[in-house]
Amino acid sequence: MAVPSSGQLSQLAMAQECLYGTYGSGTVTGPISLYDMVNGGNTNGSGNSYPTINTGCTPNPATRGYLSLTAVTDAMGTGSTTYYYSAGVGDASNLQVGHTLYTNTALTTPAQIIYGVQTGSSATTTICASGQSLGGLATNAQGAITNRGTCS
Repeated sequence: MAVPSSGQLSQLAMAQECLYGTYGSGTVTGPISLYDMVNGGNTNGSGNSYPTINTGCTPNPATRGYLSLTAVTDAMGTGSTTYYYSAGVGDASNLQVGHTLYTNTALTTPAQIIYGVQTGSSATTTICASGQSLGGLATNAQGAITNRGTCS
């Protein structure tokens, strides 16, 4: 069976289709993440691990390459950390609320940032331009940017 082309859709039924090929029947353990259904696995917290599908389709699965967000320090000025994100985003200046940052190049370990700061540069690895500084970068427990911060 396949997902219907018209009418009301159900995320549960789509998960059943993804796992069993039976839209509307089969046991699914919550929560259900659309990201995991599209990209495979359960890295976004799904109760089931979904098969990898659409391997030849960009951006789904999400572009597997990565780019770097460099020299991010916490508000206390301790340490300088490089974070990674999907190459599909492009330059770090394109990062927005909702994009996910990771601590590893495999893009599997979400970054948790409470208040990040970064000195801007002309490099593609900084959010702000040369002569500016970023303050207030924050992510949630899943690594999603919740505050992009401010360049000043």
